[in-house]
Amino acid sequence: MTVGAIDTVLNPIIWATSFVMVLWHRVFGAIFGESSSVSWVLSILFLTITIRAAMIPLFRKQIKSMQNMQRLQPQLQALQKKHKLDKQRLQQETMKLYKDNGTSPFASCLPIVVQLPFFTSLYRVLSHAASGHAVGALNQADATAIQHSTFFGAPIPLRFFTTQTYLNTAANGQFAHTSLLNLRIVALIMVVLYAASQFLTQRMMLAKNTNLDKSVPNPMMQSQKIMLYVMPVGMLFFGLSVQIGVVLYLMTTNVWTIGQQFYTLRNSPVPGSQAEKDMIARRKAKEASKALAAAGNAPVSNAVSAADGKPQNSAPVSRQRAQPVRSTRRKRKK
Repeated sequence: MTVGAIDTVLNPIIWATSFVMVLWHRVFGAIFGESSSVSWVLSILFLTITIRAAMIPLFRKQIKSMQNMQRLQPQLQALQKKHKLDKQRLQQETMKLYKDNGTSPFASCLPIVVQLPFFTSLYRVLSHAASGHAVGALNQADATAIQHSTFFGAPIPLRFFTTQTYLNTAANGQFAHTSLLNLRIVALIMVVLYAASQFLTQRMMLAKNTNLDKSVPNPMMQSQKIMLYVMPVGMLFFGLSVQIGVVLYLMTTNVWTIGQQFYTLRNSPVPGSQAEKDMIARRKAKEASKALAAAGNAPVSNAVSAADGKPQNSAPVSRQRAQPVRSTRRKRKK
Protein backbone atom coordinates (compact mmCIF):
# COMPACT_ATOMS: atom_id res chain seq x y z
CA MET A 1 0.00 0.00 0.00
CA THR A 2 1.40 3.39 -1.01
CA VAL A 3 1.77 6.33 1.35
CA GLY A 4 -1.06 8.16 -0.41
CA ALA A 5 -3.35 5.16 -0.01
CA ILE A 6 -2.49 4.94 3.71
CA ASP A 7 -3.36 8.62 4.14
CA THR A 8 -6.65 8.08 2.34
CA VAL A 9 -7.63 5.07 4.46
CA LEU A 10 -6.57 6.71 7.71
CA ASN A 11 -7.89 10.17 6.86
CA PRO A 12 -10.65 10.20 9.54
CA ILE A 13 -8.22 8.99 12.22
CA ILE A 14 -5.55 11.44 11.04
CA TRP A 15 -8.09 14.21 11.48
CA ALA A 16 -9.07 12.95 14.95
CA THR A 17 -5.43 12.55 16.04
CA SER A 18 -4.34 15.96 14.76
CA PHE A 19 -7.49 17.60 16.18
CA VAL A 20 -6.81 16.34 19.73
CA MET A 21 -3.15 17.28 19.33
CA VAL A 22 -4.09 20.82 18.24
CA LEU A 23 -6.56 21.21 21.12
CA TRP A 24 -3.90 20.33 23.68
CA HIS A 25 -1.43 22.62 21.89
CA ARG A 26 -3.87 25.51 22.23
CA VAL A 27 -4.08 24.83 25.97
CA PHE A 28 -0.34 24.62 26.53
CA GLY A 29 0.37 27.30 23.93
CA ALA A 30 -1.57 29.77 26.08
CA ILE A 31 0.87 28.97 28.91
CA PHE A 32 4.22 28.43 27.20
CA GLY A 33 3.64 30.20 23.87
CA GLU A 34 2.20 29.02 20.56
CA SER A 35 5.64 28.43 19.00
CA SER A 36 7.19 26.88 22.11
CA SER A 37 8.67 23.39 21.79
CA VAL A 38 7.32 22.58 25.25
CA SER A 39 3.73 23.14 24.11
CA TRP A 40 4.11 20.71 21.19
CA VAL A 41 5.90 18.08 23.27
CA LEU A 42 3.17 18.28 25.92
CA SER A 43 0.49 18.11 23.24
CA ILE A 44 1.91 14.76 22.09
CA LEU A 45 2.12 13.50 25.68
CA PHE A 46 -1.47 14.48 26.41
CA LEU A 47 -2.64 13.12 23.07
CA THR A 48 -1.31 9.77 24.32
CA ILE A 49 -3.00 10.19 27.70
CA THR A 50 -6.30 11.04 26.00
CA ILE A 51 -6.16 7.93 23.81
CA ARG A 52 -5.18 5.66 26.71
CA ALA A 53 -7.86 7.10 28.99
CA ALA A 54 -10.48 6.38 26.32
CA MET A 55 -9.17 2.81 26.13
CA ILE A 56 -9.52 2.00 29.86
CA PRO A 57 -12.59 -0.25 29.27
CA LEU A 58 -10.63 -2.19 26.63
CA PHE A 59 -7.68 -2.56 29.01
CA ARG A 60 -9.96 -3.98 31.69
CA LYS A 61 -11.34 -6.43 29.17
CA GLN A 62 -7.80 -7.37 28.15
CA ILE A 63 -6.73 -8.05 31.75
CA LYS A 64 -9.89 -10.05 32.44
CA SER A 65 -9.32 -12.09 29.29
CA MET A 66 -5.69 -12.80 30.20
CA GLN A 67 -6.68 -13.87 33.71
CA ASN A 68 -9.46 -16.11 32.39
CA MET A 69 -7.05 -17.68 29.92
CA GLN A 70 -4.70 -18.54 32.77
CA ARG A 71 -7.54 -20.03 34.82
CA LEU A 72 -8.60 -22.18 31.86
CA GLN A 73 -5.15 -23.64 31.22
CA PRO A 74 -5.81 -26.93 33.11
CA GLN A 75 -9.05 -27.48 31.16
CA LEU A 76 -7.33 -26.62 27.88
CA GLN A 77 -4.58 -29.11 28.68
CA ALA A 78 -7.21 -31.78 29.36
CA LEU A 79 -8.94 -31.07 26.03
CA GLN A 80 -5.64 -31.27 24.16
CA LYS A 81 -4.92 -34.69 25.65
CA LYS A 82 -8.45 -35.93 25.04
CA HIS A 83 -8.72 -34.80 21.40
CA LYS A 84 -5.07 -34.84 20.35
CA LEU A 85 -5.93 -36.97 17.31
CA ASP A 86 -8.99 -34.96 16.27
CA LYS A 87 -7.97 -31.38 15.52
CA GLN A 88 -11.43 -30.30 14.39
CA ARG A 89 -13.10 -31.60 17.56
CA LEU A 90 -10.36 -29.99 19.66
CA GLN A 91 -11.00 -26.62 18.03
CA GLN A 92 -14.78 -26.95 18.57
CA GLU A 93 -14.39 -27.92 22.22
CA THR A 94 -11.87 -25.15 22.81
CA MET A 95 -14.15 -22.48 21.35
CA LYS A 96 -17.05 -23.88 23.40
CA LEU A 97 -14.93 -23.63 26.56
CA TYR A 98 -14.11 -20.01 25.75
CA LYS A 99 -17.77 -19.20 25.07
CA ASP A 100 -19.02 -20.89 28.25
CA ASN A 101 -16.54 -18.89 30.32
CA GLY A 102 -17.14 -15.61 28.52
CA THR A 103 -13.59 -15.12 27.29
CA SER A 104 -11.67 -14.92 24.03
CA PRO A 105 -7.97 -15.23 23.20
CA PHE A 106 -8.34 -12.26 20.84
CA ALA A 107 -9.52 -9.88 23.59
CA SER A 108 -5.98 -9.61 24.97
CA CYS A 109 -4.83 -8.14 21.63
CA LEU A 110 -7.67 -5.62 21.38
CA PRO A 111 -5.89 -2.57 22.90
CA ILE A 112 -2.91 -3.05 20.59
CA VAL A 113 -5.16 -3.36 17.55
CA VAL A 114 -7.10 -0.23 18.50
CA GLN A 115 -3.92 1.79 19.15
CA LEU A 116 -2.29 0.88 15.86
CA PRO A 117 -4.33 3.27 13.65
CA PHE A 118 -3.72 6.20 16.03
CA PHE A 119 -0.03 5.42 16.22
CA THR A 120 0.19 5.26 12.41
CA SER A 121 -1.80 8.48 12.11
CA LEU A 122 0.60 10.32 14.42
CA TYR A 123 3.47 9.00 12.31
CA ARG A 124 1.86 10.41 9.17
CA VAL A 125 1.02 13.74 10.85
CA LEU A 126 4.66 14.23 11.88
CA SER A 127 5.84 13.15 8.43
CA HIS A 128 3.73 15.86 6.80
CA ALA A 129 4.82 18.39 9.44
CA ALA A 130 8.50 17.59 8.77
CA SER A 131 7.91 18.69 5.18
CA GLY A 132 6.05 21.79 6.35
CA HIS A 133 2.70 20.61 4.93
CA ALA A 134 -0.68 21.12 6.59
CA VAL A 135 -2.50 17.88 7.37
CA GLY A 136 -5.78 17.09 9.08
CA ALA A 137 -6.51 19.73 11.72
CA LEU A 138 -2.95 21.10 11.47
CA ASN A 139 -2.75 24.28 9.43
CA GLN A 140 0.35 25.62 7.73
CA ALA A 141 1.39 27.65 10.78
CA ASP A 142 1.09 24.57 13.02
CA ALA A 143 3.19 22.47 10.64
CA THR A 144 5.90 25.15 10.58
CA ALA A 145 5.84 25.37 14.38
CA ILE A 146 6.32 21.61 14.66
CA GLN A 147 9.33 21.86 12.34
CA HIS A 148 10.94 24.23 14.83
CA SER A 149 9.98 22.17 17.88
CA THR A 150 12.72 20.12 19.52
CA PHE A 151 13.19 17.71 22.40
CA PHE A 152 16.61 18.20 23.99
CA GLY A 153 17.75 19.79 20.75
CA ALA A 154 16.39 17.01 18.50
CA PRO A 155 13.54 18.06 16.13
CA ILE A 156 10.44 16.01 17.04
CA PRO A 157 9.46 15.25 13.39
CA LEU A 158 12.86 13.63 12.66
CA ARG A 159 14.23 10.15 13.45
CA PHE A 160 17.48 8.36 14.27
CA PHE A 161 18.07 7.26 10.67
CA THR A 162 17.79 10.81 9.31
CA THR A 163 20.77 11.57 7.06
CA GLN A 164 22.86 14.70 6.78
CA THR A 165 21.71 15.10 3.17
CA TYR A 166 18.09 15.24 4.35
CA LEU A 167 18.97 17.83 6.99
CA ASN A 168 20.63 20.02 4.35
CA THR A 169 17.95 19.78 1.69
CA ALA A 170 14.58 19.01 3.34
CA ALA A 171 11.96 21.71 3.88
CA ASN A 172 14.05 24.39 2.17
CA GLY A 173 16.96 23.79 4.52
CA GLN A 174 14.80 24.13 7.65
CA PHE A 175 16.93 21.53 9.48
CA ALA A 176 20.31 22.60 8.07
CA HIS A 177 21.52 23.85 11.46
CA THR A 178 20.43 20.67 13.29
CA SER A 179 23.25 18.59 14.75
CA LEU A 180 22.95 15.07 13.35
CA LEU A 181 25.05 13.69 16.23
CA ASN A 182 22.80 15.26 18.86
CA LEU A 183 19.71 14.02 17.02
CA ARG A 184 20.98 10.45 17.00
CA ILE A 185 22.16 10.53 20.63
CA VAL A 186 18.78 11.80 21.85
CA ALA A 187 16.89 9.34 19.65
CA LEU A 188 19.05 6.41 20.79
CA ILE A 189 18.66 7.22 24.50
CA MET A 190 14.89 7.58 24.11
CA VAL A 191 14.56 4.30 22.20
CA VAL A 192 16.71 2.43 24.76
CA LEU A 193 14.54 3.81 27.58
CA TYR A 194 11.43 2.80 25.65
CA ALA A 195 12.70 -0.76 25.09
CA ALA A 196 13.70 -1.01 28.77
CA SER A 197 10.24 0.15 29.89
CA GLN A 198 8.69 -2.42 27.54
CA PHE A 199 10.79 -5.13 29.19
CA LEU A 200 9.89 -3.97 32.72
CA THR A 201 6.19 -3.85 31.84
CA GLN A 202 6.16 -7.45 30.63
CA ARG A 203 8.38 -8.66 33.46
CA MET A 204 6.16 -7.08 36.12
CA MET A 205 3.11 -8.84 34.71
CA LEU A 206 4.84 -12.23 34.53
CA ALA A 207 6.45 -11.98 37.96
CA LYS A 208 3.38 -10.78 39.85
CA ASN A 209 0.34 -12.01 37.92
CA THR A 210 1.22 -15.63 37.09
CA ASN A 211 -0.19 -18.64 38.89
CA LEU A 212 2.59 -20.06 41.08
CA ASP A 213 1.36 -23.65 40.72
CA LYS A 214 4.13 -25.20 38.59
CA SER A 215 2.38 -28.59 38.43
CA VAL A 216 0.08 -27.33 35.67
CA PRO A 217 1.91 -26.57 32.39
CA ASN A 218 1.04 -23.19 30.92
CA PRO A 219 2.05 -22.77 27.26
CA MET A 220 0.72 -19.21 27.22
CA MET A 221 3.16 -18.23 29.96
CA GLN A 222 6.01 -19.91 28.08
CA SER A 223 5.24 -17.89 24.97
CA GLN A 224 5.03 -14.69 27.05
CA LYS A 225 8.44 -15.43 28.54
CA ILE A 226 9.85 -15.68 25.03
CA MET A 227 8.18 -12.41 24.07
CA LEU A 228 9.63 -10.83 27.23
CA TYR A 229 13.07 -10.83 25.59
CA VAL A 230 12.16 -10.77 21.89
CA MET A 231 9.74 -7.82 21.89
CA PRO A 232 12.09 -5.21 23.47
CA VAL A 233 14.76 -6.05 20.90
CA GLY A 234 12.23 -5.64 18.09
CA MET A 235 10.98 -2.37 19.61
CA LEU A 236 14.57 -1.14 19.81
CA PHE A 237 15.03 -1.36 16.03
CA PHE A 238 11.49 -0.17 15.38
CA GLY A 239 11.96 2.92 17.58
CA LEU A 240 15.03 3.96 15.61
CA SER A 241 12.97 4.17 12.42
CA VAL A 242 10.19 6.44 13.71
CA GLN A 243 10.19 10.11 14.67
CA ILE A 244 11.15 11.54 18.05
CA GLY A 245 7.51 12.54 18.54
CA VAL A 246 6.33 8.97 17.96
CA VAL A 247 8.90 7.64 20.45
CA LEU A 248 7.50 10.15 22.97
CA TYR A 249 4.08 8.64 22.31
CA LEU A 250 5.43 5.12 22.86
CA MET A 251 7.25 6.03 26.07
CA THR A 252 4.17 7.74 27.50
CA THR A 253 2.10 4.69 26.58
CA ASN A 254 4.45 2.41 28.50
CA VAL A 255 4.43 4.66 31.58
CA TRP A 256 0.62 4.63 31.48
CA THR A 257 0.62 0.83 31.09
CA ILE A 258 2.92 0.38 34.09
CA GLY A 259 0.54 2.48 36.21
CA GLN A 260 -2.50 0.52 35.01
CA GLN A 261 -0.80 -2.79 35.68
CA PHE A 262 0.23 -1.68 39.18
CA TYR A 263 -3.40 -0.83 39.96
CA THR A 264 -4.65 -4.10 38.46
CA LEU A 265 -2.12 -6.25 40.31
CA ARG A 266 -3.12 -4.64 43.61
CA ASN A 267 -6.87 -4.99 43.15
CA SER A 268 -7.67 -7.93 40.85
CA PRO A 269 -4.74 -10.35 40.59
CA VAL A 270 -4.84 -13.87 39.16
CA PRO A 271 -5.78 -16.48 41.81
CA GLY A 272 -2.68 -18.25 43.10
CA SER A 273 -0.30 -15.52 41.92
CA GLN A 274 2.25 -13.57 43.94
CA ALA A 275 0.11 -10.47 43.48
CA GLU A 276 -2.83 -12.25 45.15
CA LYS A 277 -0.62 -13.28 48.09
CA ASP A 278 0.51 -9.68 48.48
CA MET A 279 -3.11 -8.47 48.36
CA ILE A 280 -4.18 -11.00 51.05
CA ALA A 281 -1.23 -9.95 53.23
CA ARG A 282 -2.23 -6.28 52.91
CA ARG A 283 -5.84 -7.07 53.84
CA LYS A 284 -4.79 -9.08 56.90
CA ALA A 285 -2.49 -6.30 58.01
CA LYS A 286 -5.32 -3.79 57.59
CA GLU A 287 -7.75 -5.98 59.59
CA ALA A 288 -5.16 -6.43 62.36
CA SER A 289 -4.64 -2.67 62.48
CA LYS A 290 -8.39 -2.11 62.78
CA ALA A 291 -8.62 -4.73 65.58
CA LEU A 292 -5.83 -3.02 67.53
CA ALA A 293 -7.52 0.36 67.08
CA ALA A 294 -10.85 -1.08 68.29
CA ALA A 295 -9.15 -2.62 71.37
CA GLY A 296 -7.57 0.71 72.21
CA ASN A 297 -10.97 2.46 72.12
CA ALA A 298 -12.84 -0.21 74.20
CA PRO A 299 -15.00 1.02 77.17
CA VAL A 300 -13.67 0.75 80.72
CA SER A 301 -16.27 -1.91 81.68
CA ASN A 302 -14.58 -4.30 79.26
CA ALA A 303 -11.09 -3.68 80.58
CA VAL A 304 -9.11 -6.66 81.85
CA SER A 305 -8.46 -6.86 85.59
CA ALA A 306 -4.80 -6.80 86.55
CA ALA A 307 -5.52 -9.22 89.42
CA ASP A 308 -7.14 -12.21 87.71
CA GLY A 309 -7.04 -11.26 84.01
CA LYS A 310 -10.83 -11.51 83.68
CA PRO A 311 -13.20 -8.85 82.42
CA GLN A 312 -14.86 -6.74 85.08
CA ASN A 313 -18.62 -7.11 84.65
CA SER A 314 -19.81 -4.56 87.21
CA ALA A 315 -23.57 -4.31 87.83
CA PRO A 316 -25.24 -1.00 87.08
CA VAL A 317 -25.45 1.26 90.12
CA SER A 318 -28.78 2.93 90.86
CA ARG A 319 -28.76 6.49 92.11
CA GLN A 320 -32.14 6.11 93.93
CA ARG A 321 -31.88 6.02 97.80
CA ALA A 322 -32.93 2.71 99.41
CA GLN A 323 -36.28 2.97 101.27
CA PRO A 324 -36.44 1.75 104.96
CA VAL A 325 -38.52 -1.37 105.63
CA ARG A 326 -41.29 -0.92 108.17
CA SER A 327 -41.61 -3.22 111.18
CA THR A 328 -44.95 -4.67 110.04
CA ARG A 329 -43.28 -5.88 106.83
CA ARG A 330 -40.50 -7.47 108.88
CA LYS A 331 -43.07 -9.44 110.91
CA ARG A 332 -44.87 -10.63 107.81
CA LYS A 333 -41.66 -11.87 106.34
CA LYS A 334 -41.01 -13.91 109.44
